[in-house]
Amino acid sequence: MKTLALLIITLTFSACCIAAKPVVDVWNCKLHDGKTMKEAGALNDKWVKFMNAKVKGGGINSYDLVAKVGNHDGFMFVDVYPSIESWAAGDNMMESSKEGKALLKQFKAIAKCSSNTLYSSTKH
Repeated sequence: MKTLALLIITLTFSACCIAAKPVVDVWNCKLHDGKTMKEAGALNDKWVKFMNAKVKGGGINSYDLVAKVGNHDGFMFVDVYPSIESWAAGDNMMESSKEGKALLKQFKAIAKCSSNTLYSSTKH
């Protein structure tokens, strides 16, 4: 009985007191000739709505970054997920659902993203 009580207390503490760290996915991209950031932004808005509707718990945000000073050759998408689990669920949704695949196809028609990096995030 003591062992069961200790297990329950440990699991409860772990579940309530260890917060998931947000995950940030940074994509480096370049627009195709004739495409605009306005088009990329509109599609990104559509993507955010899709992700928050399909991924349990939502809370996913995205930003596009365009240089004001420095290298103007490309832009970045910065996608912020509440946890690694929500990122994984979103990645799976994009690869396995009909609507996700259609969004990927639309993104590829607007821009080429050459790399991405997934970060753990801590707010200060």
